Amino acid sequence: MPSLWIVSWIVVQEYGYSLASKLPGALSEEGCRPGANRTLALLSSFPHDYQPQYIDYKQHYGLRYNPPRPNKTHPAPSPPLNGNGTHVRERKKLLPHHPPQLLSVFHIISFVNGPCVPRQQQQPTGLYNVTGHWTGICYREAECSQLNGTPMDSCAGGFGVCCVFRYGCDGSSDQNVSYFHSPHFPSPAIDALPCGFTLLLHPTVRQVLLEFLFFELQPPQLGNCVEDQFIISVQNDQRAYPVLCGINTGQHAYLDIDRAYSHRLHLSAVFNSKQPRAFLVKITQLSTPRAPASCLQFHDGFSGVLKSFNYDNSTVLNNLNYAICIRRHTMFCNVVVSNMNPANGKANTFQLVNIAEDGSSLVPPDQAGAEVFSCPDDFIAIDFVRLCGERLNDGSLVADASSNQPVRYSSAGPIVIAVRTDQTIVGRGFKLYYMQHVCTDKII
Repeated sequence: MPSLWIVSWIVVQEYGYSLASKLPGALSEEGCRPGANRTLALLSSFPHDYQPQYIDYKQHYGLRYNPPRPNKTHPAPSPPLNGNGTHVRERKKLLPHHPPQLLSVFHIISFVNGPCVPRQQQQPTGLYNVTGHWTGICYREAECSQLNGTPMDSCAGGFGVCCVFRYGCDGSSDQNVSYFHSPHFPSPAIDALPCGFTLLLHPTVRQVLLEFLFFELQPPQLGNCVEDQFIISVQNDQRAYPVLCGINTGQHAYLDIDRAYSHRLHLSAVFNSKQPRAFLVKITQLSTPRAPASCLQFHDGFSGVLKSFNYDNSTVLNNLNYAICIRRHTMFCNVVVSNMNPANGKANTFQLVNIAEDGSSLVPPDQAGAEVFSCPDDFIAIDFVRLCGERLNDGSLVADASSNQPVRYSSAGPIVIAVRTDQTIVGRGFKLYYMQHVCTDKII
């Protein structure tokens, strides 16, 4: 009997009271047949203001359906009308409650392919320590492998890898940030062989920044790179970039790119001996220029260090002709340049040598030289004044040419320091410190 009551109640909900009243105690096969006519003509006799009587089926039969209780403020709506104007009860679907299925984590986990720094840096296996140099992009491990990257750590909570794009000889990359290193790096390379790298330039790139994170090749001979050479070339670009050798760790270079003519950047390292050497160069493509045009080196800090190539290896390079630029900050008018080391108060060696036709030096030993008659070939120009010799002094503060004195860059406009050497003896070079000073002159 209880099962008969439940069946009768379902029939009432599905087909109305009239069909249930025809049941002699059980439902007929026609009433339960799928597709049977569920529109009851007997309901047409119901008045339009018909209000169904509320029955708490949950209380009586323990069912999950809990119909809304009608009240005076919000009366129960009348059954809808069919095409014949008769009322039809809406079918109430009694579906079992099932908890939603959980999606696979591979479908719902996503992360941004942003920059990352490996926490567990690669430890040196040879002479050179490269801890802290690497940066990469967070990719899934399969994506990193497809892009020929090297996973060096996890990222995105363990769902990705920090993918570093590092390449040795004959490497090629189109990534925003890539690394070019010597064979077997960080161990030294001792094979006499050429080693090249090609960077495929993005359509929107305007500059390429080379950062020499580690650079120790064989030293130059009388200013010329003979045993080792590091050569920079841009496709269809006739500008001459310095050929590097010796020690240049910490140096950098900005390369201007014209995408109308240039599509590739080539870096070549030529080793002509079996002496140990190693290098690691970080290569960054810049869609927005960071340095002013034609500035090989650029400094944007309030203070910094200006150092010639291979200064740490006793001699500057021959045939240099480039510009060092400094960003002038707002409300800063003057830049003071000095070779005095602020850490210990001692003067760094300053030496740019110019030779006369008879082979003698145009500037006496331990003296400062200035302007074109003393510095025709090898010089550094600060505030448009050529400086050379073995002391840094333009004579504006102290006329004694045997002493090192700060040099002030006070001219308006961009701060550009020119560096020039020829193919003869050049000397040690320079390591200078600059500091910008706030404007103090008042306009009346």
